[in-house]
Amino acid sequence: MTDQRETWGQLLQLDAPWQVLKIQQDVNARRYDVWVGLEAPKQWFGFIRRSQEQAVEHYSWRHVNFGDWRVHLHVALPVGQTLEGLAWAGEFDLPFTNSLARQIFSLLKSDVSLQRICDLLDLPVSELWRFRYALDSGRLNVGEIASDDIKVAEEADSDIPSLDDPVWGELVDGKLEIDIRVLGLKLMLSRLRAQMSKISDSEIRDLKLQEFQRYFAKNKQMLGHELAQLKEGAASV
Repeated sequence: MTDQRETWGQLLQLDAPWQVLKIQQDVNARRYDVWVGLEAPKQWFGFIRRSQEQAVEHYSWRHVNFGDWRVHLHVALPVGQTLEGLAWAGEFDLPFTNSLARQIFSLLKSDVSLQRICDLLDLPVSELWRFRYALDSGRLNVGEIASDDIKVAEEADSDIPSLDDPVWGELVDGKLEIDIRVLGLKLMLSRLRAQMSKISDSEIRDLKLQEFQRYFAKNKQMLGHELAQLKEGAASV
């Protein structure tokens, strides 16, 4: 068991004094449960004085899959300690570790649907919606869960302004107004402007602009009137 705990500690990239306390596996459910906590300070003869025991708070997150097995982490966090920036931890009120959140965000940037992400990663759709809502409401900063930029190559379309064109930001920030005849686009832009007013994280803002641009690309046959104005705006920005 000690060897297993050390192996999981290496897989999770735990640094001392964090360590794996216990492991449980369910073969039928193809699930690992791993408990992580701080190494307890030892006194003479290996005993711990009861007065030195710290109050802890318990948190659980879904972690990146290990093969086709689901991994759930349970962390005993001493009161006053933080887990900020650790890949194997997550936001206290969200269901995923930072590593899994980064994986999900990368799939969203690649235009993978929420249902497909659930299927690929074996995630409950309710938990993925909680994560998506945190992104859309500006509660989560991707810069804190991603150590480097997540870049996704986009196929160029001469009919659509490129993603790095400032016209997209001008439009969603309300600095550029166009005449919109398609109700779906009008509703989407209204929702997007409300969301962007709350989002400060640059990676999440890029994701929202990317999704907006893809909407134009997928529906450009019925958005000719709006696209003409957008390209005119791009030329003048």
